Amino acid sequence: SCQLVCTREVSQKYYTMLYYYCVIQNIIKHKKVVVQSFHALDTILVGALMFVGYLVMQDINSNFVHEIGHTSGTIAAIFFILTLLPGIARRFNIQHGIFTILMLFRRQTGTTMFLFGLLHYSSLRLFPLLFAGVPLDLSPPVFEILGFFALYSLIPLYITSNDYSVKKLGKWWRRVHSIAYISVWLIFTHVALQEFEGVAIVLGLTAILEVASLIYHRRPSA
Repeated sequence: SCQLVCTREVSQKYYTMLYYYCVIQNIIKHKKVVVQSFHALDTILVGALMFVGYLVMQDINSNFVHEIGHTSGTIAAIFFILTLLPGIARRFNIQHGIFTILMLFRRQTGTTMFLFGLLHYSSLRLFPLLFAGVPLDLSPPVFEILGFFALYSLIPLYITSNDYSVKKLGKWWRRVHSIAYISVWLIFTHVALQEFEGVAIVLGLTAILEVASLIYHRRPSA
């Protein structure tokens, strides 16, 4: 009976591994289509930026603009978490099909995340300042200051998330992208100071795991 249970467990584990292997191979086969889908989404987000800019300029449906701003911020945070998970898993020596898939499209996820973040910031702060005559607050809340620095810290990552930059920057590419280790704490604090639940909690756990994985990865080998 015990041997039968063990056999079933091994068979289930083998089936799961085979399933993820087939899924990954199928995604690799259609990688170009997935990448093009990300590019299409990025184009839509650029269009959304222009559309929101027009709405703010014409003072049309401000509630809708605010809703876009808040929703895009939440999506940006989720996408940012997805970009960090493969690196955390790799440093902990965790191998799973989900992390392999996330790693395949990590750069595309990162660029889309930045555009969602830019839409968030532009809808709630930048466009009202530029187009609606909203005065500049010289003493903004702390969460806004942190959000500002979080977004602008991601600009170098956005600009260098392409094959050309990887080739030209060499070892400096990883150093530039290590900025994300700081950005995650800025984004977590930005969100947590407004509402410590849901996305904020997941961001906090991700930030802690990021630090823990770096310590684990750099520990002296036995």
